[in-house]
Amino acid sequence: MTRWLAHPLFGPVLALAALGWGVLVIAFLLVGPALGGWATTVLAWCFGWSTATRTYRLDTVLLVTLEPPLFAAVVAAFYADDVRTVLHRLAGRIASGAALAAFVAAAVTLVLTGRVVGGAAVATAAPVRDGRPAPRATLIDHRGHPFALGAPLGRPVALTFVYADCHATCPALVATLKATAALTGDRALFAAVTLAPERDTPAALAAYAERWDLGAAFHLLSGPPPAVHAVRSAFGVGAEPLPSGDIAHANVIVLLDSAGRVAFTLPGLGVTPAQVAALLARLATEG
Repeated sequence: MTRWLAHPLFGPVLALAALGWGVLVIAFLLVGPALGGWATTVLAWCFGWSTATRTYRLDTVLLVTLEPPLFAAVVAAFYADDVRTVLHRLAGRIASGAALAAFVAAAVTLVLTGRVVGGAAVATAAPVRDGRPAPRATLIDHRGHPFALGAPLGRPVALTFVYADCHATCPALVATLKATAALTGDRALFAAVTLAPERDTPAALAAYAERWDLGAAFHLLSGPPPAVHAVRSAFGVGAEPLPSGDIAHANVIVLLDSAGRVAFTLPGLGVTPAQVAALLARLATEG
């Protein structure tokens, strides 16, 4: 190991490898969304990818893309003499220039695709008012009672799609709605349709509701798998089972007005409880 560290090519090769790794990471950011399944799960967990807006958070992308060149710079500083020796050779200059050019080109391509947005841009962008009728369906909530989606319920509804044993984005979605409920009082209802009706029975969802201490305004919905999947598809929420048993899915919050119409579709991980509460208050006033 000591001989490797002392080799005159160790530092320069390590710096070039760091830049090469950066190019591979950015290439994955560019092509990963088209791969679906495991790729979008990794992108969401590690790189701030939003399946709802199909964009990356700027802060996450900066952190990921700046690490390789910064690491390469640190290595070059520690092995300055070896790096200078390599750069004095034509092959060394070509290899270094090609690696740096490839990294810069990849980073510029990622930015120019429009897939990177500032963290605040997603949260503060004015949502577009919809108005189309919501898909009509009656599912069973975690208390065993029927719940009619798309029906005029007299109160606006904040609707999302989760599954009980999710350990990734679903808890964040539920936490957002729970915090929203604390702001809205009894002026709105909150519903979550399971993405895994085969295992999320009303009894399983009841245990989930108890674990999360969800109040009376919440309705965790399940039912026959064909009916539940039809609801998800009707709302345009993509979901794909993974070999691990997890489900890669879009993270959205759909707001229905008091008459059962779709009012707003929000990025589930890109809005604050205060913003959702303000829209629900507006819908309650309209009703």
